[in-house]
Amino acid sequence: MPRPQATVLTEIGRQHHLFHDLGGDPYAALPAGDGRLAVSITSAAYRELLGRDYYKLTKRGANRNAVTDAVTTLAATAKFDGPQEPVFLRVGEVSQGIVIDLGDQSHRAVVVTRDGWQVVSQAPVHFRRSGKPSALPVPVAPNVASLWRVLNVAEPDRPLVLAWLLAALRPKGPYPILLLVGEQGSAKSTAARILKSLVDPSAVPLRGAVKDERDLLVAAQSSWVVALDNLSKVDPDLSDALCRLANGGGMSSRKLYTDNDENLIELQRPLILNGIDELAGRPDLAERCIQIELPVIPAHERRTEAAVMEEFRASGPSIFAALLDGLAHAIRDKETIKPHNLPRMADFAVWASAGMPALGYSADTFMDAYMTKNARAIEDGLGTSALARAIRRFIGSRGYWEGSTLELLRLLEGQAGVDERSLPGWPQSPKGLTNALRRLGPSLRHVGITFDYGRTSQQRLIWLRQEAPAPCMMAGQASQASQASSVTPQATPDDAMTLVTDARTHCTSSSTHVP
Repeated sequence: MPRPQATVLTEIGRQHHLFHDLGGDPYAALPAGDGRLAVSITSAAYRELLGRDYYKLTKRGANRNAVTDAVTTLAATAKFDGPQEPVFLRVGEVSQGIVIDLGDQSHRAVVVTRDGWQVVSQAPVHFRRSGKPSALPVPVAPNVASLWRVLNVAEPDRPLVLAWLLAALRPKGPYPILLLVGEQGSAKSTAARILKSLVDPSAVPLRGAVKDERDLLVAAQSSWVVALDNLSKVDPDLSDALCRLANGGGMSSRKLYTDNDENLIELQRPLILNGIDELAGRPDLAERCIQIELPVIPAHERRTEAAVMEEFRASGPSIFAALLDGLAHAIRDKETIKPHNLPRMADFAVWASAGMPALGYSADTFMDAYMTKNARAIEDGLGTSALARAIRRFIGSRGYWEGSTLELLRLLEGQAGVDERSLPGWPQSPKGLTNALRRLGPSLRHVGITFDYGRTSQQRLIWLRQEAPAPCMMAGQASQASQASSVTPQATPDDAMTLVTDARTHCTSSSTHVP
């Protein structure tokens, strides 16, 4: 008597490694023939795999109800009997370093440690694939200088772009948001496509503007790097969602439109935004952004996008290899970086400073560029806030003030014009003023305005002071990287950028590279 289809399908599934991730979701790690790829047991892809293997065994199609019964049993097995093991998307971690899924059909990966990097035939961690991922270039002899032949970025901003790439290949954030702005024809979309392709290539690399947090959540679940193309504005709700996604925080949506249950997921993702207009209007978003203004491309230097991407495909393996060198450098030297003044994105700044010497720039050069860009972004963000402008005028003429928040709000309203008071973000109550000041607090402290709160049984109190602005990091103060890494100029690429490499680095064209 033939066995029930559900029984046969369950036996097929039990040949897989069944486990659950840190969030309790059930997964199956496929056997070596399919690569050590993790597939969600409840997904349509896993149902199709079960149906495929059932057909190979019996030469018959599996009944839909039988597949559902098998999936239910296998999911329970993975969740309640299987071990708990992490699952990564594109970039993972091991105790000694970083693992990057190359995304090819043979499921190879790159393992990066303090001693260098190596292409391996099977990843030592579980990776899942979602959306339409493409393969990363297989690394060869490193040459970061070729990146600037396909990327329209001015020399002063180049270490910042490299720093973002190093951060995006790190398995944990917080991540800076890369903001590409410029005139029409400055190759913003091409730049976004190339940068995403060096970290998380996809058949559909760029997305249009997302409508709300739910759309952003969907994008983040299927892509390691979320690249939003041709934005015209970022409204306050989306600004907050972008900050949470870059910094790490819970994002939620209903499981289905008809459900009352909440689907809460904590995610961190590298982000790329591009547009013509200034997009980081709110100071808290501006402080998390690295804004790169792409220069105008002269008519006689223009190339077709097809020609640029063809050159990138040829140089991508060497650029990716250089980034891997930077990752190894960062893993090795991150503990020796001792900044005198840490910016808000402190983890990113330390990580990038440690990796810079492998990419041709000193830690001080990067930190000077980052602090200058950060200060400019904060100033621009404060300039877009009517409340911030009013506070700066108010305390600038006094130096010190104390009183109730209600009194302060009335004084600010009396000083501000009608147009300013009608702008979004202007507080309508003492509590609203307190909340707005908390949001503006980090940026205001940067320009030397501090405040403290208190309250009596009757009212909220506030103390405002104008002090010296926060110190900007000057050249030579950024780090001890020059002591941590003995660097000497060894080559000058053909675009005249001085390349600085570690004296211990041995460049090879094999799949193993040891800096």
